[in-house]
Amino acid sequence: MRYLQGDSFGGAFVVGNVLGFGLENHKDQRRCGDYYGYFSKGELLGILPFYNMGSCIPVFEEEENEVIASFADIMKKRQFQVLIGMKKFIKPLYEAILSEKGTVRCQDSSYFVNKHFTPLTLEDTTFADANEIDKDEAVEFIRKAYWEGFNHEYTPEEARKIVEQRGPEEEYLFLLVDGKIVAQAYIQAVTDTVNQIGGVFTLEEERSKRYGKAIVSELCRRIIVRGKMPTLSVRKDNTPAVKAYAALGFSHHDDYLIVKYKI
Repeated sequence: MRYLQGDSFGGAFVVGNVLGFGLENHKDQRRCGDYYGYFSKGELLGILPFYNMGSCIPVFEEEENEVIASFADIMKKRQFQVLIGMKKFIKPLYEAILSEKGTVRCQDSSYFVNKHFTPLTLEDTTFADANEIDKDEAVEFIRKAYWEGFNHEYTPEEARKIVEQRGPEEEYLFLLVDGKIVAQAYIQAVTDTVNQIGGVFTLEEERSKRYGKAIVSELCRRIIVRGKMPTLSVRKDNTPAVKAYAALGFSHHDDYLIVKYKI
């Protein structure tokens, strides 16, 4: 934890998962996994986790070629669906395993932090946590959101785990209009200083009504009340989202990279 907290943004996912679910791999928990550490002369220089949900989220000292080579050797032997994190971590590993892993797509993104929150509220909208509404309705919206928004298919059981396996600060929030769910967003990583927002999705027929912006604003408000900083990642070519987040007070902190692989 001392090592991870040296980079509160780059290590946010890993910190949140360790704090919430520990280092032991419980196979029924999506956010548990196998953790590898690289040590030199007794000093920890990098952490390579493979989570049961299919993600690999490494953190290591920059310019450490021995760490990159060691982690790449492990990654070539492991199955995972997505490699995700700050570009400074992901790019060298992506390049090191390129000949061994079939890539579906590589998503160039920005990691945003919000130091100047400017809230947005909309009339005739309400917010509800996933545990406050009909479970089947929540599950179906989550499945639709992941398929249409992120090209990822979840079974009903997997979608239920997304709702159930969450920490106390990890709200899974829906925006409702006239009782109908039209948008979602949630806290996907929690540290002692940061809450990272993810999963932002609005129904296609309800877009351009600022619902996504409003739900992110509500999560930012809750995060700041907790005394923490809101962060998120966004595709660089998603101009509407970039503009919406900037209007809420977010600004670019670092380059971010998401690589999806064939299984």
